[in-house]
Amino acid sequence: MSIACVYVPHFALRVALLERPELDGAPLVLGPPPGGRPLVQDATPEAAMHGIRPGLTLREVVALCPDALVIAPHPLREAAAATFLTERLERLSPVVEYDDAYDGVWHVDLTGSERSQGEPEIAARRLLEAAPALLRPRIGLAPNRFAAWVAAHAAPPGGSRVIRPDDVATALAPASIARLPAPPETIRRMERLGLRTLGDLAALPPATVAARFGAEGRRMWALASGQDDTPVRPGRRPDIVSERLDLPAPATSQDALLVALTRLTLRAFGRPALRRRHVRQARLRAALEDGGAWEQIATLREPGGPRRVIDALGYRLRAATLPGPVTALALDLVGPVDVAGRQELLPGFHARRPRQLVEACRQLKQRFGSSCLYRVIEVEPWSRIPERRQALIAFEP
Repeated sequence: MSIACVYVPHFALRVALLERPELDGAPLVLGPPPGGRPLVQDATPEAAMHGIRPGLTLREVVALCPDALVIAPHPLREAAAATFLTERLERLSPVVEYDDAYDGVWHVDLTGSERSQGEPEIAARRLLEAAPALLRPRIGLAPNRFAAWVAAHAAPPGGSRVIRPDDVATALAPASIARLPAPPETIRRMERLGLRTLGDLAALPPATVAARFGAEGRRMWALASGQDDTPVRPGRRPDIVSERLDLPAPATSQDALLVALTRLTLRAFGRPALRRRHVRQARLRAALEDGGAWEQIATLREPGGPRRVIDALGYRLRAATLPGPVTALALDLVGPVDVAGRQELLPGFHARRPRQLVEACRQLKQRFGSSCLYRVIEVEPWSRIPERRQALIAFEP
C-alpha cells in the first residue's frame, strides 16, 4: 500500500469530547460561530437519528431532540488538535498532508516504508494508534489517494479498510458518487442522470462523460475508474511566533482588550525571532470564560510591524461582538520577513504644494462653496479588498 487516508468524522465535535469524554454517545450538535446565524453546522450520528442535520435552526433542534447538546466551535482547541495529530503522523511518514478542503482529513504517503511499517494491516494499526481513541478515526489504505479516501469512508469508526491494487475498481464501484471531489452542482447533475455510484459513472464511455461535463467530468470518470496519480503534498509550515497573555480578571470592555492586545503584540515583537522584522499575517484568539473561543485573522497587504498589527486587529476587535468575558488572549504572528528599506526625505527637505493648486482650490470655493478636490488617505491598508484600503477626504490646502 502506498497511500493512507486518516479521516475523523465530525472533527470539531470529537475534539470537544477530549475535554468532556463523559458526553461520548450523547446527541451533539455543532452550533454557529460567535455572531453567526443560529444554524446547525454539524451533528453526530446520535443526533442525526433524531432528524438533526446541518442547516437546521437551533430552535428546530430543541423541538426534534430536547436532550441534544449544542457545542460552540472552538478554533483554538481544534487547531491545536490538528497540529498534534499531524505531528504524530509525521513520526510514521515524513510526507503528511492535512486536507484544507475537509476538516479532520489527512493523507499519508507510505511509499517505501513497507519495510518499517510492515503489512498494510500493521500500518493501519499504527496510524490508528497515532490518534486518541476518542476521536474514532477511520483509516483507508489503497494504491492511490482517491481510493484511500473512499476506503476511509467505508471503514468502521476506530477501524480500517484496505484496498489491494487488484481490487481498486471493484472496491470503488459501490461507493456513493458524492465521494467525488466535485462541486455540489456537478454531483446533483450526475444524480439527475441516474448516476448513483462510482460504478455507474465508470461504466460510461469516457468520451460521453467528457462531452457532458467537460474536462472536470473526464477527471471524475478517471477517479471512479480507480485512476488517480495525485501526489501527497506535505504542507509547508510557515514560521509562526506565538504569544499568550492570561488576563488577571475576565474582561468585557473593548478598551481593556485593546490594552491587552497592545501589550501582547509588543511582547511578541520583542522576541529575538521578530527583532527588526515584520510579519504578513496575525491571528488573534480569545479564550472565553464559558470555555468557548473567538478568533480573528488579519492578513496585511504588505508586511508590517507592531503598529500595523495593532491597528489591524484592533479594528476587528472594535467591530466584533464578543459572546462573553475574555480570560486569555493568544497571538500568532505568521511569516516573519526582514524589513524592506524605504527611501525617506532628507532632513530639512519638504514637499512643496504647488501655488497653482492652492489658487485653484480658492477659486472653486468662491464659485461652488467647496473646492471639490479630495486627497487619498489610508484607512485599512491591511485589507485584502482594494476599496477599503484608502478613502477620499476634502482637500484643504
